[in-house]
Amino acid sequence: MFNKLSLIAVTVIVVFFMLNSQMDAFSAKGNDVSVIEEAFAKSGASYQYANINGWAKLSSDFTPLSQMNKTVENVIKSLQIDDKMVKVSKLDQSNFRQYDAEYDAKDKKISIVVQSVKNSGANETYILIDEYLLNGNKDVVNENEKIKKAYSSLSLTPEIATCLVGTYDGKLNKDKISSILEEVMKDTDASKIEGLNDENLVSISAHTNKIKEYIEMGSEKINLNVAVRYSSYDDKTYIWLATPVIAMEY
Repeated sequence: MFNKLSLIAVTVIVVFFMLNSQMDAFSAKGNDVSVIEEAFAKSGASYQYANINGWAKLSSDFTPLSQMNKTVENVIKSLQIDDKMVKVSKLDQSNFRQYDAEYDAKDKKISIVVQSVKNSGANETYILIDEYLLNGNKDVVNENEKIKKAYSSLSLTPEIATCLVGTYDGKLNKDKISSILEEVMKDTDASKIEGLNDENLVSISAHTNKIKEYIEMGSEKINLNVAVRYSSYDDKTYIWLATPVIAMEY
């Protein structure tokens, strides 16, 4: 599941942020992540995993694979992961190139993807670092800092989205879900901006002054996103709590 998200994440996340022309450049600071960590802990959910998704524009060139390789090697070194455990795949076409490095350890999975597109108007190269913290690994703040430092080693300032995922046993009724969401909003001092409420999913986008960074959608500022959905597959109700948005499939 995690490996399949690499290409999806690059396409969806980059497009999402680029469409928001009013967006302030941001990267989730350690204290910002702590805000959602504290709210998640109070939610009563059983921690499942966390996701940290960062991307940045690397250049305005149609980058050769050899250069992509050097870039990824730099990131691997900065993240302090064992390069012997990294699997690489490459794609080289006339107008599209991709270098994908996958690191798979017991407590985390990291995908480093460099994509380069050749257009008639302009060429662009992006780099994505997508990390999942698994099997009880809750070191979200430190891993977030490592990812920021990896981008800094390339002289880049990334856009980072951080999400915590948890579960409750069984299917929660609407009142219980409303209570959980109200508590999250209260714990983060957040104000609801917009939301979705249907039979399968409840989602709220909000803003809180406890988190410094935000994105702008129209005239609204958003830096908190929480969603709840029941899964009949494992008879659990899932909660996603993220800043500034949930940058993964849910």
